[in-house]
Amino acid sequence: MASKYSAENGGSVTGSKNILVASPETIRFEEGGWCSRRSTLEKWLMCIIFLACAAITGLVIAFVLNTKPQSTSTSPSSASSASDGVCLTPDCIRVATRIVDAIDSTIKPCDDFYTYACGNWKRKHVIPEDKSSYGSFTLVSEDVQIILKNLLETPIDPSDLESLQKAKILYASCLNETRLEEYGIQPLLDFLPRVGAWPVISSNWSDNGYSLEDLLIKLAKYNNFPVIDMGVYADQKKSDENILYLDQPGFGMPGQKYYLKGRNDTMVKAYEDLATKVAVLLGANETTAKQDMMDMVDFEWKLANISVPSEQRRDSEKLYNKMTIADFMNNYTDFNWLSYIQGIMSAPTIDINITLDEPVINYSPPYFDKLFAVLAETSPRTVTNYVIWRIVKNRITSITKQFRDLLLQYGKVLSGTSSVPARWKTCVSYAGRSLGKAVGRGFIKQAFDEEAKADMLMMISNLQKSFNNLLQTNDWMDEITRTSAKEKSDVIGNKIGYEERILNDTYLNNLYENYTYKEEEYFWNIVGNIQESSAYNKRQLRLPVDKTKWHISPSTVNAYYSGTNNEIVFPAGILQPPFYHKNFPQSINYGGIGVVIGHEITHGFDDQGRQYDKSGNLRQWWTDDVITKFKSKAQCVIDQYGGFTVPEAGIQINGINTQGENIADNGGLKQSFQAYRNWVKQRGKEEMVLPGLDFTPNQLFFINFAQIWCSNMRKESAINRVLTGVHSPNRFRVIGTLRNSAEFAEAFSCPASSFMNPDKKCKVW
Repeated sequence: MASKYSAENGGSVTGSKNILVASPETIRFEEGGWCSRRSTLEKWLMCIIFLACAAITGLVIAFVLNTKPQSTSTSPSSASSASDGVCLTPDCIRVATRIVDAIDSTIKPCDDFYTYACGNWKRKHVIPEDKSSYGSFTLVSEDVQIILKNLLETPIDPSDLESLQKAKILYASCLNETRLEEYGIQPLLDFLPRVGAWPVISSNWSDNGYSLEDLLIKLAKYNNFPVIDMGVYADQKKSDENILYLDQPGFGMPGQKYYLKGRNDTMVKAYEDLATKVAVLLGANETTAKQDMMDMVDFEWKLANISVPSEQRRDSEKLYNKMTIADFMNNYTDFNWLSYIQGIMSAPTIDINITLDEPVINYSPPYFDKLFAVLAETSPRTVTNYVIWRIVKNRITSITKQFRDLLLQYGKVLSGTSSVPARWKTCVSYAGRSLGKAVGRGFIKQAFDEEAKADMLMMISNLQKSFNNLLQTNDWMDEITRTSAKEKSDVIGNKIGYEERILNDTYLNNLYENYTYKEEEYFWNIVGNIQESSAYNKRQLRLPVDKTKWHISPSTVNAYYSGTNNEIVFPAGILQPPFYHKNFPQSINYGGIGVVIGHEITHGFDDQGRQYDKSGNLRQWWTDDVITKFKSKAQCVIDQYGGFTVPEAGIQINGINTQGENIADNGGLKQSFQAYRNWVKQRGKEEMVLPGLDFTPNQLFFINFAQIWCSNMRKESAINRVLTGVHSPNRFRVIGTLRNSAEFAEAFSCPASSFMNPDKKCKVW
């Protein structure tokens, strides 16, 4: 139940300043000091080094000056009047160079600020063949990957933490493609009997003794829930307790809407073709495979059509239907729910007793109302082909190149990619996901500046004050709701950098004690990961919710808000440029990580987060009148973003599905700018400006906000973003948000009714 700011086995201060103060520890330049102790040669060498550094700095500044954009400021507070002058530190020079390198100065800011801020960046950054999109987030993630690669490729030392040794073994097994080719398809063929024979490749398959319950129990052991999804999560109305959820499943393609494009859509046919070719490579007769896989996709298409669309799954109160297993048995009589759930929960690695009185949350009654009619008209062979296919599709990634090439062909149609990532990237990602806290501990030791925590705490405090000010000044909340909202805002928890207990050797080793790996057995390493991950989730049922737990690793370049925890989380991975650096001007930090913080705070009060109270419990704590007014405000955002057409795909944004993120983007920007101006006010003067850039600090705030979203994406990626995403494409995260910002229009003196300063603006927070 967490909202993320921005993707099988797992499952959003001021910057410190360096001021040299005389003290006993400070090196002082005085007689008898450092210089008097150096030889003549040493002094000459230091002079040469100093002159070289000065020359390099001069060249950089000259470059910036010669390429700087035209001034766009007509306000009295122009950059040239900043009382502190120009910041010439290496960090300021670097950020100035980055900014000017991305800007397209042929575009007027008030005509199209995204193209203005990112035009040159987009021209200089071609999408790699193995990616469907490429942006600022990608660049940061790639830097993180290199750090993790170096960590995982360092030979195992006996002094290494046991959990880190496991991560290195897992990584090495993934890299060993020679061994994968030697094993061929045999590991997958050896695995299939554990879940059941795949009819399409089994000439003697029979439906005698067929039991859907037994089949789904076997698949659940490996975290596969292709027909009925089941998991253990915090009870939304008692967020300190865990409870079972039963829900509609995900699909083999990225989302339900891919199927709704039509049974004969190019992407659906590519998916069917993939399944057919995989079956043939595993030994199926080609004619049989074509027919079986066509029937299978027909069945999956029917499941997609009876699933509740995402637009109708934003009201948590409507989704929350608490009942007992006995109620399920009475409501849906064609399936033995007790046998199914007992079969999963009685596994030796789980061992939890389940009775008819066990409470469960039915998260999709409309789906279950129609499911068994679809099953009744579908043959056991087709159902079995489908559910086994779902686990086969996941596992062909870990056998021979021949199968990965089939996935590449499918990927060309689905995402526009024409090559696979370098193997080490795939393996770093997998090891990082599987043992994220062990790998993350290594990451923070190498790459995390502990000063960031103090900076973040101060910024979060400033942003919360800013949000509370927005609460007090909005004109649509009554006092009862406003008071409750402030109480919730005041107690929003935060997690910054990493989970402290991962520094405890015993905790970390115990966390991964059930994970065992062999360097020659990558396929079986993955199988073991999936088994333990699935069992771990189910074992939480009788345990209280651990609200201290982090749900992403420290190296993740992302952030999130959790409704049931009422907390915002910022891992170490995102606390780096262009989002944050302790030596950046605060205009840059507030335009970067500040907006991220504000975004996550606002999630607690968007169309979904507002449904949870200060303790993280689902209940109506807003009055009916306030809810009506909120929905009217949100509808403005829905209509605004729903009117944007994504140029790469020629289709419009889904304003309903993206409303929460769009509300958070708008609220986060407003909060952060207000917090920044409050920081300046407390400071008593404007910041230093950046070298060679005729921008005010306010303008730099908005420029950095825009540039963290610089990106390119393929048509296929744009389609995926619209069909399945809850975030607007990056261009519109900038355009939509800034068009609603009076502060932006003032900073860049945008004329009334210009594209970036329309007369009608949407405002929720």
